[in-house]
Amino acid sequence: MSRQIADWLDGFLEYTDNTEPPYLFRLWTAISTIAAVMQRKCRLEWGMETFYPNMYIVLVGPPAARKGTAIKPGTAFLDQLGIQLAADETSRQKLVATLIDAAATEQNEEGDLEFHASLTIVSSELTVFLGYQNNELLTILCKWFDCENRFIYDTHSRGREEVANVWVNLLGATTPMLLQTSMPEGAVGSGFTSRTIFVFEPDKGKVVIIPVLSEEQEIIKEALLADLGKIRAISGRYVFTEQFLLTYQDWRVEQESKQVFTEPRLEFYIQRRPLHLLKLSMIIAAARRDERVLEEDDLLKAMKILNQTEEKMPQVFQGVGGNPLAPIQLRIMRLLDAKGSIKASELTEMFFNDASKQQLAEIIATLETMNFCKIDHNSRSIVRTR
Repeated sequence: MSRQIADWLDGFLEYTDNTEPPYLFRLWTAISTIAAVMQRKCRLEWGMETFYPNMYIVLVGPPAARKGTAIKPGTAFLDQLGIQLAADETSRQKLVATLIDAAATEQNEEGDLEFHASLTIVSSELTVFLGYQNNELLTILCKWFDCENRFIYDTHSRGREEVANVWVNLLGATTPMLLQTSMPEGAVGSGFTSRTIFVFEPDKGKVVIIPVLSEEQEIIKEALLADLGKIRAISGRYVFTEQFLLTYQDWRVEQESKQVFTEPRLEFYIQRRPLHLLKLSMIIAAARRDERVLEEDDLLKAMKILNQTEEKMPQVFQGVGGNPLAPIQLRIMRLLDAKGSIKASELTEMFFNDASKQQLAEIIATLETMNFCKIDHNSRSIVRTR
């Protein structure tokens, strides 16, 4: 099967170029879209373990960052191919029922029939999907990420039931504030968040007055749909070249010897970073060719994408923690990032509904200690210092 586009990810970025979402939001939407059609039909046997190309991806940014706009083109492709998606708002029972309905039988490379239950969750309002402090749903999502061969659960009416060969892929969007209010404190740093790629952007990518497709982009759209159908037809075990393995070994050694993040809540994410990289390499390979081979260039591109994303990832968790003033502190930090400086009187007026004068003074003192800002007593302003 020949491809019309050399790299589906690059083609998707070109197709969505005349839209307002930032680059990383559009790129990770494309990644999730490819994962959604690969399902559990594709696998990578890595020593004693088997990995599948499902990913949990959450776009995080303020309301104006165009997160939902980024997701829509990918969802439209999945709808056209008939890929079953979970409802935006659901209960644990309904989600399990949807997973059962997604069950399918595929013929593997040996000609044998294989059963799998593959489901993609797309939620432009992730906090609506997750609910508030919903430990039960988060626990299930953690189990599903690992693609267990047997998922056993209890029902009220039918007793204990089982779903075989589970595969769940997730693409969601939320704001930092909503993530903080909906996520149980115990889930931050481990569990669900360590299995998730959080893609942070502080604003939309650009202003587009009328987001219309050019004639060339219309052609690309049709080619993307055709090629996505070919990616959907890929089935079987992926293998890797010797150079892929050598480069991966070098990367692992380097990762073990350096500190990627200073944010402590990303410590458990670091432990799963190699898994994220291998899953992403499979998706990139599928974006480029029908052959089930992981080449060094696939790994290098996966490294580049992951590094770009991780540069901003710590900002997702700013304001998440036990300090009740943390959300206000985060808003002030972002305000100073945008303005450079602000009059003390103006700051007090902006936040008088959220914090007392004493609390604001505590926040500014904390930011001064962090060398984030300083007080200019002559102009009575707070000034960003770095």
